[in-house]
Amino acid sequence: MVRHSAGALAVLGDSGCAEVVARLLGIGRAMAARGLRALEATGLTTAGRFRHPVVEAAALDILDHDHRAHLHRRAAALLYDVGAEPDEVARHLLAARHAVGPWAMSVLRDAAEQLLMRDDVLTAISCLELARRSCAVERRRAEILLRLTVATRRMDPAAAETHLAELVTELRAGRLTSTETERLGHLLLGCGRLEEATEVLGRLGTPGDPGSSRLATGFHASALWEPLIRARPDPEPGDEKSSRPPMPATGIWDLPGDGTNASASDTAEHVLRSLPLTDTTLVIVVNAVRVLCRTGSYETAALWCKRLLGEAAGRELPGWKAQFLALQAEIALCRGLLADTEEYARQALACVPRCSRSVFVGGPLASRVLAATAMGRYDEATRQLDHPVPEALFRSVYGLAYLRARGHYYLALDRPLAAVRDFLDAGGLVRRWGIDRPTLMPWRSDAAEAFLRLGEPRRADRLLREQLARTPDDDPQVRGVSLRLRAQIADPPERLSLLTEAVNDLKSSGDRLSLARAPADLGAVYRERGESTRAGATIRRAWHLANDCGARALCERILPGGPGRQSPGDNAGRSEAALSGSELRVVELAANGHTNREIAARLCVTVSTVEQHLTRAYRKLEISRRQELPARLYTHIESRV
Repeated sequence: MVRHSAGALAVLGDSGCAEVVARLLGIGRAMAARGLRALEATGLTTAGRFRHPVVEAAALDILDHDHRAHLHRRAAALLYDVGAEPDEVARHLLAARHAVGPWAMSVLRDAAEQLLMRDDVLTAISCLELARRSCAVERRRAEILLRLTVATRRMDPAAAETHLAELVTELRAGRLTSTETERLGHLLLGCGRLEEATEVLGRLGTPGDPGSSRLATGFHASALWEPLIRARPDPEPGDEKSSRPPMPATGIWDLPGDGTNASASDTAEHVLRSLPLTDTTLVIVVNAVRVLCRTGSYETAALWCKRLLGEAAGRELPGWKAQFLALQAEIALCRGLLADTEEYARQALACVPRCSRSVFVGGPLASRVLAATAMGRYDEATRQLDHPVPEALFRSVYGLAYLRARGHYYLALDRPLAAVRDFLDAGGLVRRWGIDRPTLMPWRSDAAEAFLRLGEPRRADRLLREQLARTPDDDPQVRGVSLRLRAQIADPPERLSLLTEAVNDLKSSGDRLSLARAPADLGAVYRERGESTRAGATIRRAWHLANDCGARALCERILPGGPGRQSPGDNAGRSEAALSGSELRVVELAANGHTNREIAARLCVTVSTVEQHLTRAYRKLEISRRQELPARLYTHIESRV
């Protein structure tokens, strides 16, 4: 009797008591009580609980496998009858690997919800997988699979997308209800798979379908984002693909607000302050941070991203963590922090297993390719482009970044024809999806640069004029890049004013890498005008900007071999030794006693970047120790007042 009581108590765990043990073993309550007292007399238990988990595990191990599964099935039914919590009942169903009947399906679904609220995602996934395998009612399987997809996305985007593909197959076979179809469409939108989302949600517009009225003006991913959706522009006249009707798109992948960057940025911040991070809001929150980045609010975007990344990491959700690491890579790229870009993107890819099977891979891969290309590490960029990607990537929003990155890689390798194909393909997708905004995807200036390399200035000029016409007045980054390229086409008298305006725009944008290119072109114009001193100073400033970003390829293009050394008393030499804005911010904090880690946290960069800035600053300030910083920094600043 002691052995049977030990086995029953080990199976029941915290639910063990004489009455439940009696029902589990099919014996009288008095006999069960005697068995428990005898067990306690051995010293193995106290107050109806095993004294040590090792003893409890041993009591389970001596049970025959089939008998143990039988006891777990009985325990699940007994606990369900007495009204135990769903997760407690589900524990026994999972141990038995068996769930039969509507009550078991209900328990597993409810337990999964409870477990997800506690971020016990792996157990929740196990519950839903068991429910899916055991469900005998075909019409309920899709609903379970939808829940499973949402839960799985927290851990493994590739596995979640595999479930989405299964659901699309179920839809095509006519086995999804309107409600399930709408949920599937929203999940596809959240994963950025706009082509499939169009197909799925388009079915809800079928005449007579109860969902058609809700989707009469396009489909919406979430009521939470509804107020942020702005009207999408009509297709452009002369579009080569105008015969294909543009697909409706949701505001979650577009810019919110009234069309200005300021409005979009304000709306995004309001969203971030208002919404908690949940399965429903994830895509909205991620895109709100992305909007801040795209509209030039780099510091704010970095702070929000760091906060959200900390939450995802603290909750041990690698799928979500990968999303925010990929965002950090995008933000670092926009700030000209190429080494940080590469590191954040690498971490994002490392977070998720089997990432090559997910369209999400396109985002961090694009960041790594762009960073490696700018740093002149073309072999590394080639390795990243050799990384396998799913075919569905090129039907998703992540494919846009990938196409753009590959296009710039081709440009760097002097393959402009291949580059222009990728840029135009990206442009065709954003136009088809109704999210054609230069702030989000400046494909026209990308393609214009490729056309200039191909010797087709007219096509380049047309694209640049179109882009400038579509760019908000408060988007200095896109304007500055467009003006710099237009200067290459303009007549000599106009070139100087265009480049001067481009430099001013890019200075205010915060995009240091794009800024480095503009003064390099401006210096060349000064040289053509015979202003050699001014040309030299301007070109050296461009070189230092590019060098500060780590853009070795651009440095070599601006000044092959780097700027020559000059005597300390030479004015040009003093200009070269000036600290960049990033170096100055780091040095000021270091001089005030902050550690490298504290500086990195405050500026939202990596410790490695802080160390690089300090190394360059020490060399420019001609010091070797941190203790010398306060006095030398003061002298340095005074000399430039």
